[in-house]
Amino acid sequence: MVSPYYSIEHWSTANAMPDYKNNDPVEITVNDRAATRQAIINAVRRSRTEFVERSSWAAHKAKTASMQDDWDYRGIAVHHAGRSFTCGPAALQLQDIQSMQMDPTLLQRMQGKMHADDIGYHYAIDCFGNIYEGRDIRFKGEHLFRYNTGIIGIVLLENLAEPEERKDLAGRMQSLVRLLGKNGPQIPGRQKDSLRKLVEILSNVFYIWVLGGHREFQNQSAGEGRICPGNVGLEFVKTLRASLRLSSPS
Repeated sequence: MVSPYYSIEHWSTANAMPDYKNNDPVEITVNDRAATRQAIINAVRRSRTEFVERSSWAAHKAKTASMQDDWDYRGIAVHHAGRSFTCGPAALQLQDIQSMQMDPTLLQRMQGKMHADDIGYHYAIDCFGNIYEGRDIRFKGEHLFRYNTGIIGIVLLENLAEPEERKDLAGRMQSLVRLLGKNGPQIPGRQKDSLRKLVEILSNVFYIWVLGGHREFQNQSAGEGRICPGNVGLEFVKTLRASLRLSSPS
């Protein structure tokens, strides 16, 4: 049963034209996908969760001419911001992520990173539970390796990998933090709540039956895919998946 708390409503108004009975009918088209995008935003806000649209975090203009439409979503992939050291200002994190994905460095290109048409994720959630719009939901994401069709990408804006999972600078920084007596990576309660709400809302709009962490999807063993969303992130994804009765990626 769909909860009315997250129901998606479409409202419209119309006025009759003067002398309409003597005129030919006029066809009126409605962009249902644009309306649905807005309905998702409205549903998040009705759930008393902050939603930040692209324009509010100063996103770069997407290369929409080369982007592919996507709509029949069946799954959700959860990621983490694996190169983050802290839960910093979300807008700056998103700007950095978008810049890196749209214009990778020479070293990143040598490692197989390709130019993206926009930020790869559809949504991002910061440590305070605020939800940010990434790539417009009407376009196919670029967050999984050759497996993006029909999959919505959500990134948690923090590093949820344990130090032993990675051997790069981020892992060394985490090890140093541990030595200083700080706790390992954790998902704040408000971030957990917002991820649950967003998955529930998206499941009421699309036929979502799969929820997985990045590395659970097929052919994701290269690069960041072998770690993302970290052991901590993946453990919560499994818990959320079980409670929402969704399936793991096949």
